[in-house]
Amino acid sequence: MTDIRITKATPSTDFDAVSRVYYETWLSAYRHLLPTGVLKQLSPDSWHPERRWQHTFLAMNGTAEIVGVCSYGPARMADYAGWGELYSLYVLPHFQRQHIGSQLIDQALKRLSQTYANNYVRVLNNNLAAQKFYLQCGFKKTETVLEDATRFGTIRELMMIREG
Repeated sequence: MTDIRITKATPSTDFDAVSRVYYETWLSAYRHLLPTGVLKQLSPDSWHPERRWQHTFLAMNGTAEIVGVCSYGPARMADYAGWGELYSLYVLPHFQRQHIGSQLIDQALKRLSQTYANNYVRVLNNNLAAQKFYLQCGFKKTETVLEDATRFGTIRELMMIREG
C-alpha cells in the first residue's frame, strides 16, 4: 500500500495537477458510463479547482504527487439549502482501491459536519460502484434522479443523502 498523506489545498497548490487528476479519473471511471462525446470534449482545462481551494482536500503520495482530490461545501441546489454537499471525489486510477477515497471523504465529512447536519452527493445513476462506496460511507439512496439533457444524450444523477 502506498504511503498517503491527506492535506488541505492552499492558494499555492498545483491546481494544474489537480485538474489532471479530474481529467484522468473522468476518462477512466466514466468511459462506459457517459456518452463518448461528453468525454471527448474534455481536457484538463475543463476544471477550475482553484475556485474552491478553501473546500478541498488532497491526497499526496510519498513523492508529494497529488493522487486524489475531494471537494465539498454548501449545497448548490436550492432544494437542499442548509445542507452540505460533496462536490467531487476523484482518485487516479492506479491509486484506487487503496482506501484513499475513504480517507479523503472522512476528512470532508468531518469538515462538513462542523456546519451541516445533513449532506448529499450526486452520483451517476449508472455508476453502481460509486453508489456502493457512498453507501459504505453512510449515505442512502433517494428516489430523486436529476436529468441533464446534453447534445450527446441525457445524463442521470442519483441523489444520495447522509442525515444527522
